[in-house]
Amino acid sequence: MLKRYLCVLILLSIPMWGRDWYVSINRGKGKVGTIEQPAKDLGNIIALLQPGDVVHIAEGVYLGRGENGSDVVKVPISIIGGYADDFSARDPWGAHSTILSGNNASPNWVSTPRIFIDLNLYRQNEMPPIRVDGLIIDHAGRNHYSDESRRKIVRKANPKTGSNPTPDMGALVIGASKTNNPSGTWQITVENCIIMNAAPTQGALTVSGHKGSQILIRNNAILNNTGVGIFLGSKYVPSDKSDVPAFTLENNTILFTWKYDPVAQSFSGNALEVDGATTATLRHNVLAFSDRFGINNAKQAKILLENNLITGNVEADYLEFNTRIGLDDIEDEANVLDPASSGNISKSFKVPVSPAWAKDYADRVLVDRNAMEADIKAQESRVNDLRSMLGLPLQAGTVDGPESPVWLNCLSVEDALKAVGPHEGFGAKKP
Repeated sequence: MLKRYLCVLILLSIPMWGRDWYVSINRGKGKVGTIEQPAKDLGNIIALLQPGDVVHIAEGVYLGRGENGSDVVKVPISIIGGYADDFSARDPWGAHSTILSGNNASPNWVSTPRIFIDLNLYRQNEMPPIRVDGLIIDHAGRNHYSDESRRKIVRKANPKTGSNPTPDMGALVIGASKTNNPSGTWQITVENCIIMNAAPTQGALTVSGHKGSQILIRNNAILNNTGVGIFLGSKYVPSDKSDVPAFTLENNTILFTWKYDPVAQSFSGNALEVDGATTATLRHNVLAFSDRFGINNAKQAKILLENNLITGNVEADYLEFNTRIGLDDIEDEANVLDPASSGNISKSFKVPVSPAWAKDYADRVLVDRNAMEADIKAQESRVNDLRSMLGLPLQAGTVDGPESPVWLNCLSVEDALKAVGPHEGFGAKKP
């Protein structure tokens, strides 16, 4: 009797989270959401999801409920993609890719992130772990391009053609805020995802935690986006910076982070941006080919950098408050960087994208408004370094106008899968 009583106590002490849901674009119908009777799209079952539910998504291209291109979830859940259609195997960056996109011309189009786990108003006691794993989020279908070549995004709508604006919010956004559980902390993991062709003002991947949050961002590829590749945010700002969200970034590849537009100067073009009320540990990541900074730490968060590849960033590798610092000087000149930071390198490497995409990328006009009235030799040198890494001829002279024939030219999923890495032993690899 005592043994049975103890067993019951043990079972009651183990958190019991929600159910498993299954989604298949090929077999799905209705809202039963089982392996035998999967739903057709995540958006079709969002209203049924409960805290702790896990959604498993099979291979295929998903455009959202009514092709609206956005799934907004108001409770903490996990989303796992990359399954075979019968859910018997996983290969998220290979045979069973789960691609989330949208349709810019859809009458149901919305501008919210492709995946938005929005917990800003969540006040329940349950705080199950949140995991997003194995998704390819491609905003190309959501964007408004100037023509069928997809060489240049258009920010505004065109009522004559039925084109909606290019969304300026992130592709994957997780915002975890305060709950009614004062002793609970959020555990958040984002892994094995590819995020591409998004055109936000801030993070293509944005994760914001609350007090004591532990956040792991591992083995992701953030490719060809405007704004910020990864933004690390905080919904908790104590006076003494205690118990702030703690981020760990491992083996991520962040390439080709564009400014919001050719003349934007102050808020975009960063591979990584870090909120001041956070701590961050970065190991074995690639942060390269950003229009401004590899790491924007203007808000002076405590960061540990160990064994990262940081290169090809046009303005500087690292920004701390308003001081631009090259990688060679970062351990000497950075004031808030953890003193244990070491092993970071700046090394050229080739990115195996298609020649057509590389040529279009090289045709863009990157305007430095400050440099238009100053010496721009240093920036020219960095731009030519980047062209060399892409296997393109160097260019002479400068560009002093705001027009660009190319802006955020569309990167194909095939090119993205080739570009993820690893590069020189750093960054993401096929899971």
